[in-house]
Amino acid sequence: MAQFQIFNDGAVIRIENGTKTLLVTKEQVKTIDTIQNNIVRIDIGEGPLKNIFVNYQDVQTPVVQSANELRDLIKGWMLSDNYNGGDATEATQLSILNKLGDLALILQAIKQQEAEDITKSEPSRLDESNPYMVYRGWHSKWGIPDGREWAIQRVRREGDEIIHEWAFGNNRAIYPWNDRLTLEYIPYQYAPVEGELPDFNPPAEGPNGNGETFMQEPTNQE
Repeated sequence: MAQFQIFNDGAVIRIENGTKTLLVTKEQVKTIDTIQNNIVRIDIGEGPLKNIFVNYQDVQTPVVQSANELRDLIKGWMLSDNYNGGDATEATQLSILNKLGDLALILQAIKQQEAEDITKSEPSRLDESNPYMVYRGWHSKWGIPDGREWAIQRVRREGDEIIHEWAFGNNRAIYPWNDRLTLEYIPYQYAPVEGELPDFNPPAEGPNGNGETFMQEPTNQE
């Protein structure tokens, strides 16, 4: 069983696991919360698959009795030399307001350009229940989980690789969100390649080969 030691090293949180050491700068940390009653999740702002998960029962140092206690302890370490908890100066506040104004104009322009493609915006639903796989959903109408109005993307981690796949290889908003675990996922707009193929070639007509799909793609029902 993995044993963790977690230390407050000034501007960084140092996490040791046997011979491996992970340094997380405190500026990276976005949120710290608990899941499943015994796990502390540290969100470092690089996407769900890059989050850090620590079971408090596997922590030797510091000694804690619950995930909530470990979460609160790490939160208490967040003050560092990079931020001392004081109030921002007037000049800093004006600078921030100016930057926010510029960002608002940029976001408005992006929103106008991407209005026709709902998947260019933030997904309206996320399923992060599996630490190694994330489902992202965009709805086109009312956002009813059973409705055939969802474009669904699956992002999974396989070793050191992050793999992005879509339900039946497209971003059409025609699938029920509640069926996300049973849909077939392949790379976006996958097309068969003519000529000599590599050793591993995903079948063009379905995940099972032989021209049959595991699950038929539903049609868009208005």
